[in-house]
Amino acid sequence: MPIKSLESYLFERALVGSAPIESLNGITLGIDVDHYVSRLLTNKREQYLDAIGGFPTSLKMYIESDLQVFQENNVVPVFVFSGSPVANQLHHQSHLSVDASAGVGQAPAGQRTVYEAIIAQRNKLWAHWSNQLNNTKSTYIDQPLSPGESFRHNVPLNFRRFQADLIQYFISKGINYMVAPYSSWIQLAYLLEDGYVDGIYGPTDLLLVESVPKFILGMEFPNREFRFVDRGRILTEFKLSFEDFLDINMAVGNDLQPFTLPPLQVYPQQQVFEIALDMSVNGGTNFYTYLLTNPMQLDSTKLLSYYQKGVAALKYMPVLKTNGRVELYGYDETELHNKEQDENVEVPNDIHDFIQQRLPHEYNFYRSIGLISSKLLDIVSTGVYFEYPPLDGGSSDSYRNLVKKSVEQFKNKEINLLTQPINRYYQIKPIKHVKWFSPGDDITLVNRVTPSIYDRVKHIYVRTDDKTRAFSMLEFINVLKDSKDMAKDFTVSSKKPGPIIGELTAPFDLLATNFLRLLSLLGFFKYESTLKPTKYGEALMKFNELNLELEFYEPFLVLLMFFKLGVLKLGEETQPPTQSALSQVTLRSYPKESQCILCLTRVLTLFKLRQKPANYYGPIDKKTLTFREHLDYVKQNISELFEAVLVSSLAAGEFNRIQLDNAEWQQKIVGNAPFKVSTPNTVMAMMWEFYLQKWLHNGQDKQDALALVSNSFSAYKHVPNLEEEMKRALKYLENVKSLLGVMHALDLIQESEYELFNDAAAFANKAME
Repeated sequence: MPIKSLESYLFERALVGSAPIESLNGITLGIDVDHYVSRLLTNKREQYLDAIGGFPTSLKMYIESDLQVFQENNVVPVFVFSGSPVANQLHHQSHLSVDASAGVGQAPAGQRTVYEAIIAQRNKLWAHWSNQLNNTKSTYIDQPLSPGESFRHNVPLNFRRFQADLIQYFISKGINYMVAPYSSWIQLAYLLEDGYVDGIYGPTDLLLVESVPKFILGMEFPNREFRFVDRGRILTEFKLSFEDFLDINMAVGNDLQPFTLPPLQVYPQQQVFEIALDMSVNGGTNFYTYLLTNPMQLDSTKLLSYYQKGVAALKYMPVLKTNGRVELYGYDETELHNKEQDENVEVPNDIHDFIQQRLPHEYNFYRSIGLISSKLLDIVSTGVYFEYPPLDGGSSDSYRNLVKKSVEQFKNKEINLLTQPINRYYQIKPIKHVKWFSPGDDITLVNRVTPSIYDRVKHIYVRTDDKTRAFSMLEFINVLKDSKDMAKDFTVSSKKPGPIIGELTAPFDLLATNFLRLLSLLGFFKYESTLKPTKYGEALMKFNELNLELEFYEPFLVLLMFFKLGVLKLGEETQPPTQSALSQVTLRSYPKESQCILCLTRVLTLFKLRQKPANYYGPIDKKTLTFREHLDYVKQNISELFEAVLVSSLAAGEFNRIQLDNAEWQQKIVGNAPFKVSTPNTVMAMMWEFYLQKWLHNGQDKQDALALVSNSFSAYKHVPNLEEEMKRALKYLENVKSLLGVMHALDLIQESEYELFNDAAAFANKAME
């Protein structure tokens, strides 16, 4: 988050310079990803992303266009992602406040948390959509409704949920990137100071870093210009010292201290910096002194703490340095441990209170390349696992049961795997599982078990020694199916402590070993005294026989795990029921077909539509989104458990870590790791939903139904061959039918559920004849 209202004020005062992009020729440019993406995905773009889920397809289009300009001007970009939030950010982003869980916070705008704003906006817009459906009951037959209001407005997108997708994209393009341990823009300041980048494209917060005199604030590629700011010129124009400038910014709100503090919170947020500047220059106000001398004000201690923690975080921010260690920016770690110089170096001993508790350097390296998410590391360091509501609001009993079941199925194992290799303090540290729907019913995760989770699975391994083989689920299954005795080929018997499988050298072996361990922990393989597939494992082993496209392997595993958790059947209504986007006429006149449509749309939420990048504007369906969020939650938990299993293996020294350079780690390990992209959006599911509804009402006219879909979803612009894509989805549905047939033969689903989907698949095939 940039300094509030400062950027617009700088433009008003003509304090933003401009220069041609050609002048950047030959430089290495460090780019703050949060700032960069916020410039691309403004409030007028991707307005319905929170209503359909998935990755914003237009984002890649914008990035590719920018990369082309950089290439033309010999500019080498280095993208830096933000890492863990510091204490102030954590409070501002999370549902720590009492009112936040309901999205009805009554705090002034400057003190309202991001969480409160997002939940309030979503609740309002889903209510509006529901009213729209109710008000058109008498006229709506088969023409899908488009939402009347944007799901964005002034609510910022949570860019962290796209981080793994962007990392995979950068790897595929050979673009340099890194994930900072904490602040991305302070990490960039360190890279600039050490000469690894020649310039920075970042937020106004960089004005608070004294070692960065000027930086790029924005790029105007159509005009072939960039905008930059010079702190010296700004301070001169404002007639401020750096200390007074810092005081103003800590009061108005910035990235490290996001709240607007008294007395400024009563003023319009769009003018808060200008007002604060006037109070400081013309009124002589020092905002820190104001907070100190007004103890009678409500929450004065907390507000003063926000200010102090913001200043301290700026001064003592850890960054990833060239020696591979995470150390304080502006300080030499060797001097901090030198007793002779200890008196001259003033570093507080409570940094963990305003940053976070320190984690091993090795873990931060894995974070820096995108191998493990900051979310998992934050859980260990903060001691809290926050469960945020999904895009649909998460009001269904099945979703909440899924959250509760995840503790035993996933989270206890994750925490044990991550804490066992590090300081004993973390092994006994209580970690709470906090749910938005029952904030007073916290559960303490069980992170101490005997034997440890790692010790239970460390005898499982896959060794091919093939360094050229890229990991995929297809290749993984081939390796397993080639074995005549899995226990002999993929396990080792030993009771000695520590790693027992010997050092792995091939990236495929590292990923395959830990993928097999993941499947064992999920109940797809029996692994304690032998190694053989369970019924769910048998279903997984048949994937290669279903002739799936490679991109469908992960979705099918997610679907298998969802069925295994047993919170909701494929044709079962959620409780409380979610309003359908089908018309009342359709639901009354075609009850059997409506049930088939429900089944089809639910499994199609895992199908990725191939389309040109575009800002989506079209129909939405909360019922379909609700089921997508179930599957997405399962996928997120599988991904987190895999990351924990993988990191525990690396921390145990089971892989030759020094044989790969940084680029090889990114390409061969991170680039091939599973579950690194978002669950698809609901667009293809809705296309089929409204296609079938139209087909039912228009005398089964296929071309008329396709025309409706093409017009309603603007598919004529973004899906060059809609019918071909619909048929590809039909093939996917046949694959799902085959999978359910395998599951039915193994008694993993009921006869009624299997027959229902068979009928649904037959219905879809008939409609596409």
